[in-house]
Amino acid sequence: MASASSSRGIRIMDRVEEEERKRPTTTPWTFLAVDGEEDSSSSSAAAMARARARAPAPRECDVYVGHGGDARRLAAWLRAELEMLGIPCVASNRRQCGDAPAHAAVRGAMDGALVGVVLVTPASLSNPYAVEEVCHFLDRGALVPVFAGGVRRSDLAAGPDVVVERRGGELWEKHGGRLWMAYDGEEQQWRQAVEGLAGAEPAVEVRGGDLRDRVLDVVELVGARLGRRAVGPTVRAWRAEAQLEIPFPWNKGFVGHEKELLDVDAMLRGGAAHHGALLDNDKASGKRPMYLDGVVCITGGSGAGKTELALEFVHRHCHEYKKVLWVHGEARYLRQSFLKLADHLGIVVGDTTFFQSKSRSATTTRSLHDIEGDAIAKIKKELTRDIPYLLVIDNLESETDWWDRRSIGELLPRGCKRTRIIITTKLAGGVHGVRTLSLGSLDASNAMRLMKGARTFGVEDTAILRDIQETVGDVTLGLALVGGVLTELPGVGPGEFRSAMRHAPHRSPVWETKDDAALRDNPGLVQLLDACFALLRREEEGWPAARGRLAAAAERVVEASSYFAPVPVSSAMLVDAAAAAAGAVTLSSSWKKQWFKRTMRLSCASPPPTITGGRAEHQAALAMLLRLGIARRSTHHGSVSVHGVFRLFASKVGGASGTRVARAAVDTIASGHGAEAAENTDFHQVAACLSLFFKFESSAMAVKLPEPELARFVTGAVIPLAARYVVGHSAYGAALEILREATDAVFAAEERYTTTDDGGSSRRRRGVAGGGGGGHVERLDPKVYRELARARAELLVMRARVMMRAGERDIAEDHCVSAVSILEVVNGDWHPDTVAVRAFLEVEILAPAMNGSESITVV
Repeated sequence: MASASSSRGIRIMDRVEEEERKRPTTTPWTFLAVDGEEDSSSSSAAAMARARARAPAPRECDVYVGHGGDARRLAAWLRAELEMLGIPCVASNRRQCGDAPAHAAVRGAMDGALVGVVLVTPASLSNPYAVEEVCHFLDRGALVPVFAGGVRRSDLAAGPDVVVERRGGELWEKHGGRLWMAYDGEEQQWRQAVEGLAGAEPAVEVRGGDLRDRVLDVVELVGARLGRRAVGPTVRAWRAEAQLEIPFPWNKGFVGHEKELLDVDAMLRGGAAHHGALLDNDKASGKRPMYLDGVVCITGGSGAGKTELALEFVHRHCHEYKKVLWVHGEARYLRQSFLKLADHLGIVVGDTTFFQSKSRSATTTRSLHDIEGDAIAKIKKELTRDIPYLLVIDNLESETDWWDRRSIGELLPRGCKRTRIIITTKLAGGVHGVRTLSLGSLDASNAMRLMKGARTFGVEDTAILRDIQETVGDVTLGLALVGGVLTELPGVGPGEFRSAMRHAPHRSPVWETKDDAALRDNPGLVQLLDACFALLRREEEGWPAARGRLAAAAERVVEASSYFAPVPVSSAMLVDAAAAAAGAVTLSSSWKKQWFKRTMRLSCASPPPTITGGRAEHQAALAMLLRLGIARRSTHHGSVSVHGVFRLFASKVGGASGTRVARAAVDTIASGHGAEAAENTDFHQVAACLSLFFKFESSAMAVKLPEPELARFVTGAVIPLAARYVVGHSAYGAALEILREATDAVFAAEERYTTTDDGGSSRRRRGVAGGGGGGHVERLDPKVYRELARARAELLVMRARVMMRAGERDIAEDHCVSAVSILEVVNGDWHPDTVAVRAFLEVEILAPAMNGSESITVV
């Protein structure tokens, strides 16, 4: 296929490409695309020669988008949206067409277009080509004007006579009449265009803060004009998704960091920070640093306000982008979170042929790394289109992937025209090759505003607050917590707060090197958190019905959150896990059926005077944590999130209750039918559950499931989760690691279950006190053993499928033979499960290896 030239702002398809486009496997239309990015004075003679050699008569298009040069981003966005919906489109700035064939091609597109979208900007009103476009589509009744760049229809309402005389109109006063003076076309045509624009219907007017909505309005109008019934529902679905694209609502109490917000905006546009906050690690080399365009990395310690800064920027600028894409940057969840972007972008990256034997056998053998790389490449390609997206990678923990140590740079798209990327991280040096903004502490006045909350204090109390500020090390998260406590507990003043910090229990957690330095190396922040819970216990004296239980319930809720994935979690799940850890709730097999019917409604009012029941206590505790700011609501209905600093503190001071809370979290995720849990629960939560009882290299197991529960969880949650990883997002690395760890865990459980102290194989010995001897000897339960064996067989078959996809036929054969042997023992030779696995071994593994030889029967 011949390539299309982009010189002079236009691409023209030649006849060879026309024939290619007519083939059934290609897009059934041709479009002329004016890039509008190159300077008209920088074209080369060779490019001009190639443009002249092309055929000047392209096929018709449905929509023509014309702009005068200062709305290239909007024009490109409209064109890309229409093309994605299957509407052939041309976007043109005719001033960049440098020769007759280019002008003829654009004129032919105008004549053939059914709808003409003209972007009316100050520059286009002084452009005779844009004025001609307005008149052309106005005469045909096909004009859809889009007023942008500060132009409003009311500016044209006075009529051409007033405009020519430079009297009236905000636009004309702003530009001093130079638009008319710069216009070098016919006055009659200009007057006709102004009058037509003033009365054109329908018309779209872009104002500050509504760019995305207006783009969707134009797309919907064009779809209606063309009779495309599918466009309307699609656009309405896009609008609905926009309400959930940002994980947290706008923080109305955001203070400070206004300069940093300007720096982020400037750096995303390719400039440098204005206020000296830029970390330039490459200056020492004496070379000009090379940065990825449109990417900025915000660095700072935990609790410094990185996520809040990113959220504030996103909420202020989200209207400039089609979608906000939020990726959780924690090492264990980063790659899966990135691959899940395909669901939001509307593209398919999963290996849909994984369970289809015929399709898989015909598929070229490739490495799992390449398959997953192709899925990532599809997402990156979508992000490099002319449709603008705002991608946020929040809390990036490492520059290398947790699963296979690949560089995080593989996930960052290169050459993004419109998409912008914000990364927040604790890494001191930021991300290599990315502009870095180091986030400092709040200034004194804003820090004091944050600590005072909704109250006012005198000079003496203000001095005490400054002392508390120094104690917690200016950590923004700690300062906000002080303000939340003082606002929520009006009976507590700064003096009492400082006294509580000095006389708090001072629990001394046992820190590890991997723990967050923001808490590990800041004893003042630990004192602050201890003081908060101590003050809550004291305030409970005013609620006799609570009897000191509310503060304890609050600690359990925070501790339970530390065993879930660091993403918004269902408040009902969190409350149930905390209540189960306290022994107040016994999770039943119908838990999952009740979960969706029991949506939490957390009140922001004061705690009720009477608290009854374990779950009610933990619901009230969660509501209080929301008011204090320890927990925060998510835009996803009924979900909440807890900051990592609070999660770490609660897990460290939990003491002996830690194992019980971890077990309660596992039970909450996996209760009832595991398949439903895997299907309905966010798979980040299921993956977090796996990390509690699978070792994953050096990780310590927090929970040991009994053998029957382990078998059911593996077959009902682990295997479906691995299948979702593969079929949904081609995440083979994570799926294979989960299957491997699950196989090891099940095999170890079988060994523990069937082996006694003296090496026997038909009994096991429990350490229960008995008369006259050691432990109590219990006979092996055959049903439990069969469940474990079946679970291991299913895992081996799943691993065999993955190995076959990677072309590792020998390994797949070993796994499958082992599975057949297990199933023949526990099920019998002719059980349907045994027959199915044997058929898989014969047909899909052994038969292809024999190159068409006769079938091999496994005995």
